[in-house]
Amino acid sequence: MVIFDTNLLIDALSGESKAIKAIEAYKGRESAAITILSKYELLRGRKFSEQNTLDELLSNLNVYGLNDAEIDVSADVYRSLKEKGKLMDEFDILIAGIAIANNEKLVTSDTGFKEVKRLGYNNIDVV
Repeated sequence: MVIFDTNLLIDALSGESKAIKAIEAYKGRESAAITILSKYELLRGRKFSEQNTLDELLSNLNVYGLNDAEIDVSADVYRSLKEKGKLMDEFDILIAGIAIANNEKLVTSDTGFKEVKRLGYNNIDVV
């Protein structure tokens, strides 16, 4: 399974070809998912005109939650980033922690995730 980050989905919904190609690269090969945090981010920013498109997208994605294992990994990621002076958005740390804890690939266009990848997590794919 592959987890798509919020920004990649927003870019694809906006018609950005790089994001669309990144998502299409996984189509048919792996099941797609998002995190509960990405679902929240997508829904809170939804415009009325996007409701049907977003509802259809979400109905085709699995959703990973946030439990003890994910919190533990996220806290480790946070501490490592803080130690290196490379902190990033809390939601992004939690999204990375969810992917890492579940041994799933996280696909994102947010270059901030390169810092998490530099910590040795090979399942982060920044496109």
